[in-house]
Amino acid sequence: MTAERSEQARDGLTEQWGDNMTVEIMNASSQYVDITPYIAWQGLTFSKQDVDGPDAGRTMDGRMHRDRVAIKEKMQIKTVPLGKDKIALLQTLLDPETLTVRVNPYPKTNASKVMTMYTNNVSTQHIIHRSNGDDIQSMSFPLIEV
Repeated sequence: MTAERSEQARDGLTEQWGDNMTVEIMNASSQYVDITPYIAWQGLTFSKQDVDGPDAGRTMDGRMHRDRVAIKEKMQIKTVPLGKDKIALLQTLLDPETLTVRVNPYPKTNASKVMTMYTNNVSTQHIIHRSNGDDIQSMSFPLIEV
């Protein structure tokens, strides 16, 4: 990714979430890697997921009965177009069964938040094939609180 493209991505995220937001994932060496420059404009969505217990569901009269046992945070991330070295870095960061993710500031609390998360359904979209072998791709993936 060129410095100009990285700056555009950062500017997009800045406009969307504020001047100092960062999204970091801890690597195998227990160091945080800032993935913020790789996130596309409008490529970061925060949501929550309800986890229902065994007594949740509809009864024969059609009524819905909730048995919420937890609320989990979820982030959906889409990247800007990236070269294969950055794609490989993200793939490596997303490989472990669980990830330590730090978001600062987290929109719900306006403070730093560290969460244990997992990812699934990681998609990589091939955009451009270059003759020098440096293909351009983008990624999309969820981060879901454990």
